[in-house]
Amino acid sequence: MKRLPYSPFLALALTLCGSFAALAQDPNDLKPGSVLFFNRYTSDGAQPDREDTQINLTNTHTTQSVTLHLFAVEGSSCTVADSFLSLTPNQTAQFFTSDFDPGVQGYLMAVAYSGYAPRQFNYLLGTAYVWQADGKQADLPALAVQKLNTVVNGGYDGMVSLNFDGVNYGRLPSTVALSSFNSQVTDQTCVYLYSPSNMVIGNGAQFSVFTLVYNDREAANSTSATVRCYTEIKLSSLRVLGTINGFIPAGSTGWMKMSASRALLGASLSKNSQFAGGRNLSCLALLPSWTIVVPGF
Repeated sequence: MKRLPYSPFLALALTLCGSFAALAQDPNDLKPGSVLFFNRYTSDGAQPDREDTQINLTNTHTTQSVTLHLFAVEGSSCTVADSFLSLTPNQTAQFFTSDFDPGVQGYLMAVAYSGYAPRQFNYLLGTAYVWQADGKQADLPALAVQKLNTVVNGGYDGMVSLNFDGVNYGRLPSTVALSSFNSQVTDQTCVYLYSPSNMVIGNGAQFSVFTLVYNDREAANSTSATVRCYTEIKLSSLRVLGTINGFIPAGSTGWMKMSASRALLGASLSKNSQFAGGRNLSCLALLPSWTIVVPGF
């Protein structure tokens, strides 16, 4: 029997193919998907010029239309409001949350549907333009998760389980990172965290997030935070020994990673006297499996 000669190029190609297959399962704000998570929206219903969010949704397919089921989760009560939106091929649509869900802060989930059941349609992109009364603002791309098979899941008792397990849908993060932030002596930085689980009746369960804060001298301090529904955490309020401003003094930077035993998503917004901006939290580790329940009616 002849043996194929070893080729470093073949080995590299196989490695890259495996990497690309893994990437297809990862949540990402640079690629399209069948499920979109908008990590923050807010508005002032009475004065939208002071605080509002523009949500943009785009169907990148050139020939197929799609129906989206939108789930808006209120940050303090965990209540869910839903609606449907249809997009024709190549269509983009936008709306302001001051019209859609005025006076509410929280997150938005969009799921591709066929009739009353979720479907595979990995052609969706989205963006949230957020501006706040406190001066913070950001352009946050929606976090996209692909559906990995063509099975249309029917509903039982009016509910459907979306399994983010690397078989049905791509997996979701359990560890996320804020890649860099300036000292809170000069900046105001907030992190917004949530764990989506039930889009039928909501879920108000509290959970703990283990947090490691690093400074630019490679030292680390640990702390923890409690998250319920949709939680805003001001970095200046983190309980770090020696205080966060002592650990990361003026003129220096830090970064942090946050871990939970469940799905963990979020974004950060920051401002100082010169700049304002924000970003989605980066994924460092994925859960083996996570389920989100959505309506099937």
